[in-house]
Amino acid sequence: MVSLWSTAVFRPIIQPPRLSVAKLRRTVIHRNRSQWCSRTTHGPQANVTTSNHTMGDSLHRYLRTKMHQDILSRPWDAIIVTGKHSRTSPSIIFDGEKRDKPFNWQRPTARVEGNSLYIQCFPGADHVRHYAELIATYLTITDSAGVLTPPSRVSFILPPDGETQIALERTNLSQLPKFDIAVLGLVHRLDTLTGGFTDHQVESEDDAFDWVIRNINGRAVAFIGFKPSFWGDISGEIVSRLANKHGISEALYIGKLGSVKHGVKPNRWLATGKESLVQGKRVPWTNAFREESLAQAAPVPVMVGRHITVPSVIDETKDWLATVGDYDFVDPEVGMMARAAVKAKISFGYLHIISDNVAEKYSEDLSNERDGGVLIGRAVLYEQIQAVLRHHLGT
Repeated sequence: MVSLWSTAVFRPIIQPPRLSVAKLRRTVIHRNRSQWCSRTTHGPQANVTTSNHTMGDSLHRYLRTKMHQDILSRPWDAIIVTGKHSRTSPSIIFDGEKRDKPFNWQRPTARVEGNSLYIQCFPGADHVRHYAELIATYLTITDSAGVLTPPSRVSFILPPDGETQIALERTNLSQLPKFDIAVLGLVHRLDTLTGGFTDHQVESEDDAFDWVIRNINGRAVAFIGFKPSFWGDISGEIVSRLANKHGISEALYIGKLGSVKHGVKPNRWLATGKESLVQGKRVPWTNAFREESLAQAAPVPVMVGRHITVPSVIDETKDWLATVGDYDFVDPEVGMMARAAVKAKISFGYLHIISDNVAEKYSEDLSNERDGGVLIGRAVLYEQIQAVLRHHLGT
């Protein structure tokens, strides 16, 4: 029998949030973008440590995997994070890119200008700020000897309004043929539905996307992967573009998120829902995944819960956790995609692996996602995600 968690277990999703919106706004530090989206520089929090973050000691391992080699090479007069997608000289590719997967492997590049180091992210306000927070936090935690750049010298410049759409316009996304439904995210894990992807790693700045289109139940379904990161508001901009430029009727997002509830072991559960808190505002929608489709995940249990969208993992501190109230899941994208879908009047649903738990410590978290036990657990979950998708798309 399927263990399908629903509103009988969690607080009813239709209820208004009992969370203090003002308190969450103060804790998450997600400033008004109309004030930020200029060419002025901003400073990250730089006050997060292993003792006050929910990842604890794992935070250092997680951060270390994100640090461009030039950040660690010497102290800089300034490290400035900007929104610019550049992978050709004089930009310097990150040595730690995981090129054994077709998507979500391109990481921010570096550019040296005198004694300043620019870290160049695919343009997106959340993405830029997130990387500045990562860098400043890493330097705060590790550089007690003062041999690297002081975290006070880390800053970021948010991309102006519309810059993400301009960057997307320069990619190959416009080459997509006509289709009805978009499946986004970890689509390279859906081999039984897609038949696999080929020619993934052509090094062209215009070749940021790859896709496979399948005809399922008389509808064209595009499984779309992105070589940079869907991070935060970038994901919402992609959904907006697919709705407004390509006329899709539905967007489905397959990914991973964190639990904020005790007793939820990572890499054993799937998660879905129909509500997210985005920048302090509740965003509801009708979940595209019906209960009969979710039941196809058996024997894997599916949790149906309430979601919070935060712009950076660094925001997930112990103080933040104390404010989440009746919410169940957290990640940077779900609410952004849902809000874009609601605005465009298209259907939306997410089905995610619960990859970590910020409420209590488990051996599996974001710092060791490539360990053998984690990979084995996720392989089972990907199979059941495909079973849910197969039923949903075929009915």
